Amino acid sequence: MQQGKKLLISVISVLALWQSSVIAAEECSYHVVKVKEKDSLLIRFGPHVKYKKLGSIPHDGTKIQVTGPELEVGKSHWIPIAYQGITGWVNQGYLKSDCPITTATASKTATTISEPIPDYHTVAEGETLFGLSQQYGATVEEMAHWNELKPPYNLSAGQSLRVSPPTCFYRVIKVKANDMLWVRSEPDVKSKRVGGIPHDETEVEVTGAEKEIDKSSWVPVSYKGITGWVNSNYLEKNC
Repeated sequence: MQQGKKLLISVISVLALWQSSVIAAEECSYHVVKVKEKDSLLIRFGPHVKYKKLGSIPHDGTKIQVTGPELEVGKSHWIPIAYQGITGWVNQGYLKSDCPITTATASKTATTISEPIPDYHTVAEGETLFGLSQQYGATVEEMAHWNELKPPYNLSAGQSLRVSPPTCFYRVIKVKANDMLWVRSEPDVKSKRVGGIPHDETEVEVTGAEKEIDKSSWVPVSYKGITGWVNSNYLEKNC
């Protein structure tokens, strides 16, 4: 009899936790705004009014899920959504979040206090810039800027992604005034040159961990749109 009561209590507890998680998920959805009562918000195949209509959402539609980062097309902002089995794009100006601001703020504060945000994240299969921005408490625009990404912000598994702002730049040292620090495609002097950094440059960003190749140390860098590898002996912190 006692075992039966314990089992019942356990089942009730699990159901309560499940229900609370469902409610929390539903709170973090979106609803339609600025659409007249006799009109609806159209869902399109792509982020533009010229794309095919896939469906519509009533003027008072709720529980709309945003599935990725916004995309600026011309002067309009579009965002991918899911609504009652339909997936497509809508103009972001007609959506408003149902997520409680206090909850999001508290979550970010808790993350900052309990677990420091790392500098880099290795992208796993299926991860998106939008999802990672939510995970690390940044905006899509910030993370795109830190990683020099352009819309639609496609990521690939194994990619090293900066998830916190750079706190320190590097400057070039030991390079003659009439020479440059060459950026190479691989951490090897025999690999292809993909660009050069002036001898007096002070804002070079190191984007990953150092590698030792044949007694030489190399670091991945980013400089004015150029990404590749340089010999770390020619860089010095410029904090």
